[in-house]
Amino acid sequence: MWASLLSQYVIALGEFVMLKRKIVRIAAGLVLVLLISGFLGGGWYASNLLRDGGLIPDHTPEEFDLVIENISAGLITLRATELTDRDGDWNDKALSGLIGDDIYLQIGETVRESGDTVVRKLLTEASSNLVGRSVRTDAKFYPDDPLVAHGMAFTEVAYTSDLGEFPAWYVDGDSSTWAIFVHGKGSDRRESLRTLPVVAKSGMPMLVISYRNDEDTVSDPSGMYGYGLTEWEDLEGAVLYALENGARRIVLVGFSMGGGIVASFLLESSLAGQVSGAILDSPMLDFGATVELGAEEDGYPVFVGKMAKLFSGFRFDVDWASLNYLDRANELALPILLFHGTGDHRVPVSTSQSLAALRPGLVTYVELPGVDHVRGWNADRDAYESAVSDFLKSLTR
Repeated sequence: MWASLLSQYVIALGEFVMLKRKIVRIAAGLVLVLLISGFLGGGWYASNLLRDGGLIPDHTPEEFDLVIENISAGLITLRATELTDRDGDWNDKALSGLIGDDIYLQIGETVRESGDTVVRKLLTEASSNLVGRSVRTDAKFYPDDPLVAHGMAFTEVAYTSDLGEFPAWYVDGDSSTWAIFVHGKGSDRRESLRTLPVVAKSGMPMLVISYRNDEDTVSDPSGMYGYGLTEWEDLEGAVLYALENGARRIVLVGFSMGGGIVASFLLESSLAGQVSGAILDSPMLDFGATVELGAEEDGYPVFVGKMAKLFSGFRFDVDWASLNYLDRANELALPILLFHGTGDHRVPVSTSQSLAALRPGLVTYVELPGVDHVRGWNADRDAYESAVSDFLKSLTR
């Protein structure tokens, strides 16, 4: 009897062990499924964030996030709202525009700040009737166009690329070297208005261009920004227009993504040899590094930016390697004036530091302590314009 009971116990124990192993395998499989599902779901979500925030053009106007509380004796008092970015330009020391419905003002440094209000110098005349109106800051500082901003006569012209026709501002000059300005992602031609006067002093004719996916132009067939991989072809069309209309040499000026477009043109275009110099302000030279900084700035762990890149690569055909123009820095062969602020929250300053280190003989690097994205002119107009003027003079020596 005891032998029989022992035999049954051994059998039962064996079955229990086998069942336990089966449960462990099932549990492990479930954990693996959950991990894979989480990875896929997280990657899909992260790539959606990148698609909506970085790849799909969005020309929705920014919300007015400030209210004018007082205007008196050359000062303006602004009150923050629940929409105000407390780390933004509203209480900065740098020059800024204030834009609202039928309003454009220019303001200077902060005089005092208390809680939800800030008092700043008012640089343009304004009526007290504007008290209570909603506005937002505008880093471009100047409104409308070269004539309104500077009293600078200009002509609306058009140039073409394989994708279609694009509008541009043309400002005449007496030099055979033309300057072509390329704005950043989601911006417009007004981004160049801060820099036009100092370049105009050189005598260069100036062409301020639009390109694909701008609000007033045709869209890329992909419906997405190319961060230079496609837009350089439009810049090539603008360079060809300049050459066909009297230019013998070209200086390119690129802001943010416009800097990436300039870099891509210099690496890809057969007309790159016509360019004698480039000015790059906060240039997006490595889109992958920019995405990772963006994820970090939005409060996500580092791996979220990496997942966004991984999934966007196969979902949206983003060629991350080709979007790192630093990898081809050795191919650049012309003088570059490079501005970048250490307080840039959009494009990592490390990318400009890398370019300066990789090509010290070509790059004149102006690093701006604490300055945010494309705010170098606003933070110190005199120093910025002096650097631009000296650089342009060096190209003609």
